[in-house]
Amino acid sequence: MGLFKNFKESMDDAGALTERAAQSPGGLEAAQAAAQQPVDLNDPVWAPIDGITLDKYAQITAAMARQDLAAAGEAQAWLESQGVKPGTWVQVQTGWVNRMATSEAVRTRYGILYARG
Repeated sequence: MGLFKNFKESMDDAGALTERAAQSPGGLEAAQAAAQQPVDLNDPVWAPIDGITLDKYAQITAAMARQDLAAAGEAQAWLESQGVKPGTWVQVQTGWVNRMATSEAVRTRYGILYARG
């Protein structure tokens, strides 16, 4: 149950993040341009969490929103097929959500990448 509860909360947050990016000064176009800018991979805010980059996290969460995964076992198997190490999804999800909460750049990039899904 925890996996799905956290996933639903993450999807709700994604919608809010995308909306915030669209309403930011300069609108959605500026946010999209910002999301395309290269990032300094030496900055710890962009460091992968358990091997999952922000770009991969956005791709996974967007795809997961479209999946019909009826059981936690199905979700875990699907996550593993996407490159998520067994037993690490909660840490990955919590880590990226926490970074989005403290970094406008991470939040904006995630929102745009998620919307592209």
